[in-house]
Amino acid sequence: SEAGNERNPVNNVCFPSVVNKGYAPDGYTLCSVTVLSKAMDIYKDRPEELDQAVRQQLGTWFREQAEDIKDKWELRKIFYIPKAQPSQYKGPSPASVNGGRPSNQYRGKDLPKGIFVCGDHMATATLNGAVESGVSAGNAASKMILASSPAKAKAVAA
Repeated sequence: SEAGNERNPVNNVCFPSVVNKGYAPDGYTLCSVTVLSKAMDIYKDRPEELDQAVRQQLGTWFREQAEDIKDKWELRKIFYIPKAQPSQYKGPSPASVNGGRPSNQYRGKDLPKGIFVCGDHMATATLNGAVESGVSAGNAASKMILASSPAKAKAVAA
């Protein structure tokens, strides 16, 4: 379901201390959760309720640890960082959301047929932007391949 609402406030989660043990004391793991501004606004001035909603959602993601998440995890701090991801809509190659720029163009110029470009520079400068643009490029490549071979397109459609 969609992230950023009252029941599902979590946008993403990571465990930085798995990569660098120095981020947490011995015997502990640091869990970092991102909650987008829409959900933060819903829970404004209600940090205990936000904490419970996050624990509830994470318990559905990590079912084997659901009880520990609910009862044993320790909330260390909530940081509210307005505009944590800066706007990227100005400049020579402004970013776009929901798919990014066309993958068969670069800096406003068409690329040769069969050449596609993807990366966070094609959408928002985030991991999500990179993945979105990769999916867009893959879809464009698939569409080109299927269009060049109608027999294959019919077989795939069947």
